[in-house]
Amino acid sequence: MSFVSGNAPVAYSLMTSGSGTSEQLWQVSSTGTSAGVAAGNFYLDSPESDKLNGRRFTVTVGGWVKAHGATQTIKFGLQIFPWNTSVAGGRTATGTDTWTTVATGALTAGTYYDFVMVQDFFGEANANTLTCFAPSVYVGGSAVTIVTTASAQTVAFASASQTEPITGINSLTDYPLCSFVPTFLNSVSDTTETMQLTQASITTI
Repeated sequence: MSFVSGNAPVAYSLMTSGSGTSEQLWQVSSTGTSAGVAAGNFYLDSPESDKLNGRRFTVTVGGWVKAHGATQTIKFGLQIFPWNTSVAGGRTATGTDTWTTVATGALTAGTYYDFVMVQDFFGEANANTLTCFAPSVYVGGSAVTIVTTASAQTVAFASASQTEPITGINSLTDYPLCSFVPTFLNSVSDTTETMQLTQASITTI
């Protein structure tokens, strides 16, 4: 069974400020908030754990950034937020980077740069872990060097995560295994930077 999960509302991902020089989580825009999307982090929720146990799946996040800061560089990344109990319990409050990357070269003010980040994961219910494979990250058509890839992330698969032999899934789990949030880190505080996601999806085969 294959599926595509595109829970994150990319239409509401436009950001117009990259102020600060620490790693930042992508945020839902004010337009999204007024349209009824919960304010705060831009979460890409995974399918339920029974659909990911024993499967390799791919997270893809892409978009563009218009740089304004002089001699500005940027690092793009991804954080994982496990869901550990139930829908009511929700996801963890803090995320963990799934890789560390080298910053881009200096960006030219007023120029648009496309970017894409692709990373594979493998879910294992017996160990309650997600294995993180080395990602591919491109900014402006150029590959970005990956320094480290995170070790297996601890998650809590539901007790009914083992797949059924006929259907290949077990429908007793009704909450995501984890959520992903794209991140960025600017070398200078850019208060007029514009950024937009055009893709945020999870796929498996």
